[in-house]
Amino acid sequence: MKPTAFITGLSALALAASASADVTVNITGATAFRAATLDTIKAKFVASGAAFKFAHDQDSGGTKFNGATREIFIGTFPGVTGTTTIRCCFTGSVEGIRALTSVTDPIPPTYYQTSLLDSTTATVGGAELSNQGTTGAATATSHIALSDVKKALTPYASYGMLPADPSVGVIVFTMLTNEGSTITNVTSQQFRALMATGKQELKLFTGNATHTTNVFATGRNDGSGTRTIYLAETGAGVTNLVKQYTAIESTSTALTKIQLVPQGGVNSPALTGQQASSASTVWGQDLAGNGGYNSGSTLRTDMGKTGTSVTVLDENGDDAFGGAVRADLVTFLSLSDAVSARGNGAVFCSFNGEKLSDIAASGSSMSAADKAKVTLGQYTAWGYENMYRRNDITSGDALTVYNGLKGAIPDNLGTAGIKKSDMVAGRETDGGTVGF
Repeated sequence: MKPTAFITGLSALALAASASADVTVNITGATAFRAATLDTIKAKFVASGAAFKFAHDQDSGGTKFNGATREIFIGTFPGVTGTTTIRCCFTGSVEGIRALTSVTDPIPPTYYQTSLLDSTTATVGGAELSNQGTTGAATATSHIALSDVKKALTPYASYGMLPADPSVGVIVFTMLTNEGSTITNVTSQQFRALMATGKQELKLFTGNATHTTNVFATGRNDGSGTRTIYLAETGAGVTNLVKQYTAIESTSTALTKIQLVPQGGVNSPALTGQQASSASTVWGQDLAGNGGYNSGSTLRTDMGKTGTSVTVLDENGDDAFGGAVRADLVTFLSLSDAVSARGNGAVFCSFNGEKLSDIAASGSSMSAADKAKVTLGQYTAWGYENMYRRNDITSGDALTVYNGLKGAIPDNLGTAGIKKSDMVAGRETDGGTVGF
């Protein structure tokens, strides 16, 4: 064989190897567009027409898979030759952005290992392995992160990420109060006062001087994009300290004990129901009250419970009122989480006098009238959902996967949000002025 022919043969082999190379893409970040993302991933594998398999931590059947915290898909992705593995671990917006940087992550995402599906035979339409919990999960490099906020509002603004415009849609939020509360409207000023002190008397929200029971602030820790949005949108300040309570004991229908989140998330010794993951770690402000829920799904569950007889603990674990009291809670949640909470009794509130009336009443998706309030700028509790990728993903199969998902997610939003192309009003920054 002539040298040139030999070299050509080697080149052909190299190209063939490259063309059939397998790729693994790890996705982390916000839960707000989780269902849309997981629906899109599965649809892509289905569209390939090839057999695939997937595993997750939810029950089997129907669309339950799209509420998973961890998920793994193995099969053929359109445009990619060879096996594509997509793994997801949804940890929160700001934590997701942190995972794409070189910063040491105190709570890194943990992804399912491919061995989890070794005994599962792929099928056309997808062979499903459910209820896997954290089985075999291990830390790994993250490639893509979903975020309710732009990286400019995080401590990682200086780290390079792509693309220049990462937005995949608009995520809508609402003020929410727990079951049995009489609060109907929350203004930015009221929310700032509540977050600064942790509690306010009910009369601040109702205008009735005889309403002297307490309303308590609750919400997410600082790894959450939802928290970043509500502190920006209401003018409270993203990096300013807050005082938030979380439920540490409850029944299926009633809150029985809440606590001002202690430093580190737990007391020493730890009290029943406390979690170290409630601490705020992103901005280096792990102080009493500044923590919060590390999961939107847990928060939405607690918002669907009554607070007629609640023991309220301070950050040290001491009874703040000397006995059980009425406790109303107020928070700010994504529309999809709020709809789930409403199903258990939580109450949608107006924000600065504007309310998504139809969906608050009984809807599971926005009516034309509700949507117009957002798209035309009347209702401002919204932000852009973003899909970042590492700045070293500039070509190849990983980029094909990223582009395929980013382009298709807007068609799978459901109750999660609104297509960016449907917006008439806009804003330059998270929490910024809405206009045209």
